[in-house]
Amino acid sequence: MAIDIHHVGQLLNTKFTAAVEFYQETVGLPLRGTTEGPVRVAFFELPSAEFHLIVREERGTPADDLLDAVGRRSAAHVAFEVDDLAAAVADASAAGLSFLGNPPEAGLGPYRRAFVAPAGHVGIPFEFVSPD
Repeated sequence: MAIDIHHVGQLLNTKFTAAVEFYQETVGLPLRGTTEGPVRVAFFELPSAEFHLIVREERGTPADDLLDAVGRRSAAHVAFEVDDLAAAVADASAAGLSFLGNPPEAGLGPYRRAFVAPAGHVGIPFEFVSPD
């Protein structure tokens, strides 16, 4: 199974527009696009991987459980791109890992994902993603 870094996500408790401007103008990251809604995401596309800036502007969305579980462990997470999401889920399950939600689920971009429950492992929260 091939694996690579797809993106690094950063959950921030700040003003979305100010954060996007900082990463775009001060850091110099190329902005691919943003989402609207109670959970806002900015997608910065770099040659080697993407950076996702995530700001929850209000609670009461289907994303609350995921953001709460991940945010309790770390404000950042990493997504590993795999060529066979079903195999990655099966291998991780066989190794004793559990998942948040019911994978595979739709991601915030053109991919499916399986987010590993952070309480079940050491290190930074992570997910497996596979292009649709």
